[in-house]
This record gives sequence, structure tokens and C-alpha cells, in this order.
Amino acid sequence: MNRVVFDPGHGGVDPGAVSGTALEKDISLVIALAAADKLAARDDFYIEVTRETDIDRNLELGLEDRVAFSDRHNADLFISVHCNAMAPGSSANGFEVFHYYDSQAGRPAATEVFKAIDRKIPEIAPRSVKEAGFYVIKHTQAPAILVECGFLTSDQDRFNLESPAFQKKYGEAIAAGILQYFGV
Repeated sequence: MNRVVFDPGHGGVDPGAVSGTALEKDISLVIALAAADKLAARDDFYIEVTRETDIDRNLELGLEDRVAFSDRHNADLFISVHCNAMAPGSSANGFEVFHYYDSQAGRPAATEVFKAIDRKIPEIAPRSVKEAGFYVIKHTQAPAILVECGFLTSDQDRFNLESPAFQKKYGEAIAAGILQYFGV
């Protein structure tokens, strides 16, 4: 049984990246749930999600809580889902997948998810697989990755990321990468 924890970024009082009416917390939630649903339909996966709805607007799900949730569920893989943003006037766009510095377990997961998104989501340009020290990918006991699905500050990325059908397609692409990572 492959145990996977999805972590939709932000939530509650923390909207994450904001561009117009697009909120990272809402987009990351739908994408993460679509990926979770795709894998949960299989008999060989046990799926947990750090939040299945937005949390109370007066609360925040802390980084430590997200890591503890993953560890409590003995995850074999932890995936944090986000959307990126740049300063106004920036032309940055595209998706990227992060793993912790020199992570021998995180790197293959990040690579497989990156390749699957690149194949299945041609609407958003691929950037690269990168190393970073984000708290959630550093402190989980499981191999961990963080997916930045695109830039809300890019008109083209935001246009796609705001579409419910596209969000579902994106989640299914992430799930396809996870299947490749586990070799099933």
C-alpha cells in the first residue's frame, strides 16, 4: 500500500498568492483534491489530505501542523501543491517542482511529477526541477516535493489555473507522475 499525503497550500486567513480574484489557496485545494481522488480510486494507494475544504477564515494551518499530519499518517510521499507569483510587471510564467537539497528520495519523485505535468499540461510552460529548503519538504519524514503549478501573476497561467476543468486535469497529471514514481 502506497501512502500519500497531499497538502493544498495555504488556507484560512492565508490566501497565498493573489491575482485579481484568483486565490492560491482555492486553486491549490482543487488541484490537490483532484490528484488525491485519482489515486484514492486505486486499491494500492492510501490517501490523506491536510485539508479537504478551506479552513476557518480566522485560522491558519501551520507548516508544523502539515508536517506532523504527514508523519502521523506514515506517508511514503508528501506533495505540497501551490501557485507561484512574482512582483507586478514581471513576465515569469511556468511550473516547477521542488525537492529538498540533495534528497535522494525527493529528487526522483519531483522528476516523475515534473515529467508527467510537462506531458499532460502543455498550456503551462515547464521551468525545471529545483532544490529548495521549504519547511514542509525539509521536515517531513517522507520523501517530499512541492509543486508550483504556475504563476498567478502570468495572464496565461492564471487564465488556465482559474478553470475548474483545467484544475482537475492538472491534479490528474500530478497523480500520473506519482504513479510513475511508485512504478505502478
